[in-house]
Amino acid sequence: MSDTAARWDVSVKKTLESGGHRFALEVAFRSNATRLVLFGPSGAGKSLTLRAIAGLLRPDQGAIAFDGKALFDSGTGLDLPVGERRLGYVFQEYALFPHLTVRQNVSFGLSRGLRNPRRGEALAAADRWLDALEIRPLADRYPDELSGGQRQRTALARALAAEPRALLLDEPFAALDASLRVRLRDELRELQSRLGLPILLITHDEADVAAFADDVIRIDDGRTVPDKPPAEQESDMKISARNQLSGRVSSVATGAVNDEVELTLTAGQRIVAVVTRGSTIRLGLSVGVEAFALVKASSVLVATDLGTARLSARNQLRGTVARLQPGAVNAEVLIDVGGGQTVAAIITQESARSMGLAPGTAVIALFKASSVILGVPG
Repeated sequence: MSDTAARWDVSVKKTLESGGHRFALEVAFRSNATRLVLFGPSGAGKSLTLRAIAGLLRPDQGAIAFDGKALFDSGTGLDLPVGERRLGYVFQEYALFPHLTVRQNVSFGLSRGLRNPRRGEALAAADRWLDALEIRPLADRYPDELSGGQRQRTALARALAAEPRALLLDEPFAALDASLRVRLRDELRELQSRLGLPILLITHDEADVAAFADDVIRIDDGRTVPDKPPAEQESDMKISARNQLSGRVSSVATGAVNDEVELTLTAGQRIVAVVTRGSTIRLGLSVGVEAFALVKASSVLVATDLGTARLSARNQLRGTVARLQPGAVNAEVLIDVGGGQTVAAIITQESARSMGLAPGTAVIALFKASSVILGVPG
């Protein structure tokens, strides 16, 4: 990245000791991404990094800036208070006040000194976000009367009510069941696109990365992990993807940052991938060029009938179940999509049973354009 100010500019060191254990955090990254994901295993230091950015943890050394504004600088002694940073923070367990209603939770902190707004008080700013997150009917309920998804929306509304410059989300989907995670990932993407608000999200789940990230910073054992060259990333993806679909580029829609590339597969079905403008140029993607698409089995959903459902997954390949391989918890479904090509999906055993899947069952393999990586032979 150039020397111009980055949206996210973080370089911090922090040593923590507890019970004879020592953990050294030393992360550094710069990114202009609107949807930035810090990705790594549990205990890697992601939450500590997020807390440092929010102002909840003071680093021993380093500097933090957002959109060109310094938030922390150990060299000058600058350490802006949490409130002055104007970064909305959503905790993993949402941290809603159990004695306050949904409206009161959202109203909390709207103005200085506001600590316990009366139940039923309809503050305009709070109600705006109740409507935006579609939780106005829940306004008078308490947190223990809400589902996991409703608690998450309440926590998001509370963070947004303070009109932050960006949102910081700590493992926002970890407390939800699998089906709800898929739906709320899509809702969060739609909300971010609608508001245009930068979001920094941390996760250990690759599915969150595939569904949400414009840019990914990998953290492991307290350190940022350097990016691999594109060729190595492609090689790694081939190993874990399980799905490689071949065809020819049938269209390229050019954007300012990302391009949409349509690939017509051997049997005539089409898929769409969202790739960076640089990748389009580097791979020489143009109409008629032979190419292949890599898709992780964990990114593929399976349906037997879409009905009138409106889905965010733009890729919908029709085929039949070629093989169903049960496992201890999950099942691998191999779908024949024609032209000698197959798509593998990992679903729960219960899903396979409820859909009545068996060899020969007609199904639809669905996956998002953002979960596709394109390559060219050779």
